[in-house]
Amino acid sequence: MHELIRTKVAPPIWLGSQIRRDLLLERLDEALARRMTVIHAPAGYGKTSLLSQWRRRCEDAEILIGWLTLEREDADLQRLSRYLLLALDDAEALEDAPAADLPPRAALSAIINRIAREDRPVVLIFDDFHRVEGGEVNAFVQSLIRLAPSNCHFVIASRDYPWLGQSVLAAEEQLTELTSEDLRFNRSEAEALLDRAQSAALPEDARKALVDRSEGWPLALQLTSLSLKRGIDHTRLMERFSGSSSDLARYLSEQVLTSLPVEVQDLVMATALLDRLTGDAVNALCERGDGWLVLERLEQQGMFLTPTGEGRDAYRYHQLFAEYLRDRLKRQDLARFRQLNANAARHFAASGAISAAIDHALNADDGDLVAAILESGGGWRLIPQGYLAMVEAALGRLSPAQVNASPRLMLAAIYIQIKHGHLGPARAAYDRLAAETGAADAPAELRAELRVVGDTLSDYENLPVTFDDLLEREALLRALPADDHLVLANFTETLAAKYLEGGWLERALEPLRDARGHYQALGSLYSEVFTHFLEARIRHAQGRINDAVTIISGIREVIDINFGPRSDLAANCAAFDAALLYERNRIDEAQALLDWALPHMDQSDAWVDVYAAAYLTAARCAAARQSLSDGLAILDRAQAIAAPRGFRQLSQLAGLCRLELLIAHSAPIAETAACAEALSLDALAGEMVLENPLYRPVATAAATCRAALRLAAEDVAGAEEDIAALQRWAIRHGAGRLLVDVLILRAQAGEEQEGKSAFDEAVGMSMFQSLERPFLDWERFMRPFVESAVADGSETNRYRAQFLGALNRALTSRAVPEEEGVLNGPETEILVHLSRGYSNKEIARLIGMSPDTVKYRLKSVFRKIGVDKRRDAVRVAIEQGLIPASEAAGIADSGVETAP
Repeated sequence: MHELIRTKVAPPIWLGSQIRRDLLLERLDEALARRMTVIHAPAGYGKTSLLSQWRRRCEDAEILIGWLTLEREDADLQRLSRYLLLALDDAEALEDAPAADLPPRAALSAIINRIAREDRPVVLIFDDFHRVEGGEVNAFVQSLIRLAPSNCHFVIASRDYPWLGQSVLAAEEQLTELTSEDLRFNRSEAEALLDRAQSAALPEDARKALVDRSEGWPLALQLTSLSLKRGIDHTRLMERFSGSSSDLARYLSEQVLTSLPVEVQDLVMATALLDRLTGDAVNALCERGDGWLVLERLEQQGMFLTPTGEGRDAYRYHQLFAEYLRDRLKRQDLARFRQLNANAARHFAASGAISAAIDHALNADDGDLVAAILESGGGWRLIPQGYLAMVEAALGRLSPAQVNASPRLMLAAIYIQIKHGHLGPARAAYDRLAAETGAADAPAELRAELRVVGDTLSDYENLPVTFDDLLEREALLRALPADDHLVLANFTETLAAKYLEGGWLERALEPLRDARGHYQALGSLYSEVFTHFLEARIRHAQGRINDAVTIISGIREVIDINFGPRSDLAANCAAFDAALLYERNRIDEAQALLDWALPHMDQSDAWVDVYAAAYLTAARCAAARQSLSDGLAILDRAQAIAAPRGFRQLSQLAGLCRLELLIAHSAPIAETAACAEALSLDALAGEMVLENPLYRPVATAAATCRAALRLAAEDVAGAEEDIAALQRWAIRHGAGRLLVDVLILRAQAGEEQEGKSAFDEAVGMSMFQSLERPFLDWERFMRPFVESAVADGSETNRYRAQFLGALNRALTSRAVPEEEGVLNGPETEILVHLSRGYSNKEIARLIGMSPDTVKYRLKSVFRKIGVDKRRDAVRVAIEQGLIPASEAAGIADSGVETAP
């Protein structure tokens, strides 16, 4: 299933001498200085031949050319992405091709980053683009054209005019177009081609008439040349040259066909059904044993059959010739047309080429054969391997009875509903199927597949599970086939994620490691990345911040290299990284990551945990800057994300984060009370004592908020109840991060000595992990403890003294609410460097910040002084005396208008 056809990323090798198109080749050379070339013309105008000549012409130049011959099945974005990456890398072995499960957005980043690694010009050629043109492919290619580095040039060859946003490129003089008018043979080219027919010399007037009436159409002239070579009288050709182009192509194809012996005609008609011919395929199709010899003879006879590689291990007919023959066979002998397609379908199915097999089975109009091939190919299993479009097309041709006859096909139909967001119908269909086929006497493999698809559906629905559910899953896991890595990877990863969500942290680690091993066995680096995210979250929950940081740092490097620093995976990684940066009070760095990651995530699909990490961290960063209103606005965005997706847990966590910020920032009691009531806080916090609350993260957050709210209202007894429940649970489950919050609350609730002991324990758990934010977020409770510990001055533990000193400095320098026109020290320093004409990267290097942090600081400067351009920022800063006029030596007079 994962085999890539190598000849699709190389131009066809045309036999015989070609007419060299020097003028067009020079235009293509000149087009390299522009962003895109579009070659659009009807069939038979030599688009592929021209590009093949140009590619050979560029072989000696320092240019990387990636060629991709497109077919209908390449409209699937995952297949298209894999072939693009293979075309660029020109891998020596197909096993080195990118993973099949690489999502399109991640693949887009991988392609762009692959191009960015090249110092030389890069050309991407999309041949036969009309075969895949559509909304998804057009959007993908348009994004690629827009985002690729400036050293990349795109060539689109298509029968139809593609719509890829080229009007903007045309306005910027970044577009070259070649049409059928450009591709027509001129008189000298046409006469040169006819002269090569090696037939009796044509009378001058006849040659002139043929050239004139062909109007330079290359295919007509090629077919004419072949017809003349076979002895067709030129006067008969002249009679047909007055018809339409399609009539002419049909006539010329007939002339070529009828000049052959009957047996050869039959072979050509039959073999024209295949896009890619091999000897084995010919044997299967025509029920004979000399397939390779047949292909060699047809090639020698000039049947528009050309090898697709230098090794002659596969061939293909000229596309227009093949399409004519297929149409003719279908019209003249429909039964044979269907039988031959059925033969081809069975051949490709036996060799594992499921996509080609399905295509021929559909042409055979044999629903039972389609169902059988789809079933044997894995049914629903094909979808996570990148064949969603193919499976959907195949199921669309089957009757309900044919789909319902196979649980795998029913699961495929359910999986498609899940992918399209039709969760209600998917749930109803899944429950019916589970009731019908999920009985204990059903085959173990089927029960496992039912469970995997059911888990996928539950994940999309964000449904909770109980501890007993997870124990049942563990028992089922032991019965699964040890070599079914796809099922086992999905099963164990889901098991680990649900253990984490339920708070069983140690139990999550074993299935997590198993999942990683299965993904490695599948060669799926993309899926393996998520196991590292999961492990980092487990370590974070355990309070092992340093371990979590190490994991995220390592996997971020892998993502940057393999998928790109602005890919979907990078955005997910940024969310978890920002959460860890926030814990260590590195607010600027956390905010800089989220500034680009959050907008990126708003445009793509993610799951509850990554949304929660991103939005809640962003809200806390804003509040930490004494901009509570900005933090609450971010939580409104989280609620807007949760509502249409049905993410109840995300909505509740965002609401509880709002309440937490209101309490921590001493909001009016009426406002906090109203927020608590809207959340049904008592009901949510009451679930803390349950063994299996609906959502454990919600229960712990609610109980924490209620304890803090009760402490703020001086209801110490009520707070103690929540604190005791939280502490028992945190100790039992090894939830070290939660335990720090609990100890901070206990410090406030307890008597003097008990409070000091709780504070000391919280410091002891946090100081080696640089875990500062719990103490700063609950400043209203912690400030007296920190100040007293620092004032005492009796610390003998150097690490503890350093940690307390850092907390005290952070509390002392807490930012006051921002005032218009008032810049802090780092902002002023950045503005001074900006006035000297330095770029963001140069400023970052000069002052030791990351470029993202510089960008974030500049946005803050722009907001404070009311501008949106760099030049205006310098001018206004000088006018207001924020920086001395003598510092402005660069950008103020440069006319640069770039954004921050």
